[in-house]
Amino acid sequence: MSLTKTLPACLALSFASLAAFAADGPPPPSVSQPSGINLGGTSFYDGFAGPPGLTHQTYLKFSTASSIRTNGGKKNGAFDDPKINVITMINQLSYYSPDTFAGGAHLGWSLLVPVVSLDGDFGDNGAKLKDNATGLGDVTVGPQVQFDPIVDASGRPVFVQRMAFDTILPTGKYDKHKDLNPGSNYFSLNPYWAATWMPAPRWEVSWRLNYLYNFKNDDPASSSAQFFEGQSVRDTQSGQSAWANFTASYEVFPTVSVGINGYYFRQISDDKVNGNTLTDSREKVLGIGPGLFWKITEDKAFWLNTYKETGVENRSRADYQVQVRYVHTF
Repeated sequence: MSLTKTLPACLALSFASLAAFAADGPPPPSVSQPSGINLGGTSFYDGFAGPPGLTHQTYLKFSTASSIRTNGGKKNGAFDDPKINVITMINQLSYYSPDTFAGGAHLGWSLLVPVVSLDGDFGDNGAKLKDNATGLGDVTVGPQVQFDPIVDASGRPVFVQRMAFDTILPTGKYDKHKDLNPGSNYFSLNPYWAATWMPAPRWEVSWRLNYLYNFKNDDPASSSAQFFEGQSVRDTQSGQSAWANFTASYEVFPTVSVGINGYYFRQISDDKVNGNTLTDSREKVLGIGPGLFWKITEDKAFWLNTYKETGVENRSRADYQVQVRYVHTF
């Protein structure tokens, strides 16, 4: 069995983002994208899946941030020496059927269950955000269609893809009196298309294109009273977003590949508060760094991915992120 045929589909968790706070006067309502999105969570050979049947994956991700950025991408002066550390552990079960339809398509599903630890620390001379410690995050579940690889005349895989329609469920720990929560308290729809192209032996390029639609949060969280246009905040809705996870790697040894992994996230519509638009609220971030893949055996594999963020707007900026992933196919 080839290296790529043993690789399962993957989704991972990113840490909760933060809306911008004003440098003077009271802050506007805090509206964030869901904590369950897979920003940078996918990796090399993303379009491939393991053999038909059940696959278990474990992810461990650490992120640390020491700045919160404004709409202009500058450090937000409302905060004094912010530090936000997030540790996430995810268990994922995925399955796809050995039966095919439409010339090599397999029906399947995926379930991700995260546990998130949040630790926020802020200086004495600025705004402070309260964290909700450790708890269950938002579960992600959905159907998917995995396609058999397209092979060249020699039998080498050259292209493979998967389509999925995930739903992020508001199952996570949530306290409306805390600013940083493991859960988001609203539903989100997150369809994606993942693909891997192998233009030459030992080379791969992978991408996952995502779209996100968020429903209303009817019980917004904040450690202080929030007002918008002279009224108390009754509900919020994070704007729609689109982003791409991308990788390129080279197989330096028969079981080891090294390369570059990254993501580019852009919010494409403004947040809403009480049904009205919150201007200058769109988030943006580019993360990129080196990574490694190791095929341990035919049914076990290991990934290491690191990221550093730049071009950040309206959210906290991760100084660095490290993620390890282990997969076992039954």
